[in-house]
Amino acid sequence: MSWIKFELVNNIQIISIDPYDPVIVTNIPKGWNLLGKGNFAAVFTHASLDGKVVKVYAENRDGIKEEIQVYKKLGDHHSYSKLDEYGERYLVLKKLDGITLFQAFRDGVYVPKTVIEDIDNAIEHAKQRGLNPTDIHGKNVIMNDGKGYIVDVSDFLKSYTCPKWKHFKKMYFLFYIPLFKKMHFALPFWLLERIRKAYQYYLLLSGFRRKQESADENDFSH
Repeated sequence: MSWIKFELVNNIQIISIDPYDPVIVTNIPKGWNLLGKGNFAAVFTHASLDGKVVKVYAENRDGIKEEIQVYKKLGDHHSYSKLDEYGERYLVLKKLDGITLFQAFRDGVYVPKTVIEDIDNAIEHAKQRGLNPTDIHGKNVIMNDGKGYIVDVSDFLKSYTCPKWKHFKKMYFLFYIPLFKKMHFALPFWLLERIRKAYQYYLLLSGFRRKQESADENDFSH
């Protein structure tokens, strides 16, 4: 699909200013829709790509070669997307429908335990394939009809131990389940962002971010 490179990748601008914040996307070509943004890349849809999405990496970020390797190792699993094609800065992936857990909290949509169980099973599958599932959190997990999916696997070749999913589950069972049983409530965006920033600060104080950055440097130096 060389037309994706000429029509989308060569025209769009995607910049990552902070590796812990979403990328900035400008100059989206006509006919393309921005579906979501991560810290290193953005995802787009197009009417001619039925059931597929295009993930484009920021101009100033690496990692696409590693992500291609991850999808090849994962194979076909119901809780992950599937790699269809790729180019120098983009991946064509199977589209996974649903909302992120972050969006569910924001909109007051109940997150059932089956979603958590699906993600646990997906993590175990990745480990069995020789991968190291990392950076799994509320913005990288989506749910649909009670099923859970991991939408970002770009860090699964990294060597550090990531506590994010373990911490997420702890808060889910300790606070979310008891509170949501009594009343359904939405958490405002500003509060979720403050929680996200506070958690990043906690990771910094705990030394995790330094370990992560050190591992990143060592992994990409090979």
